[in-house]
Amino acid sequence: MRKSDIQSKIDVLVDNIEKLSYLQKKDFKEFTSDFRNIDSALHRLQTSIQVLLDMGNYIISSLGLKTPDTNADVFKILCREGYLRQDKMNIYIQIIQFRNRIVHIYNHIDTETLYDILVNELHDIKEIFQDMLEIIENDKT
Repeated sequence: MRKSDIQSKIDVLVDNIEKLSYLQKKDFKEFTSDFRNIDSALHRLQTSIQVLLDMGNYIISSLGLKTPDTNADVFKILCREGYLRQDKMNIYIQIIQFRNRIVHIYNHIDTETLYDILVNELHDIKEIFQDMLEIIENDKT
């Protein structure tokens, strides 16, 4: 993956965060009253998490680190090598698990869980994104 490829994905994540932040301001009743809010949140969370994985894979490849076998390995490798915080590993794994739920068991995601993640955990995606941006910018990947 080239740096220009990752930049276009970063642009997607920036746009996603902006739109998710808008949805985040809605109360539960307003959020669930329109299926487009739910569909948008699901899609934007899924693609946001995928961008984080793509960024992680780009960093790993650029730095010549061990190739991950699974999505969770992306975060494990970056933590082990000191690029991401080890104490956040549980959060990273939960984010990957949520993406997998959206992709594979999409018919079993209730709106209360989705709304809770949107309102209470979007900051985790923003934080990981900032950490990875710093790695890319500072390590000249």
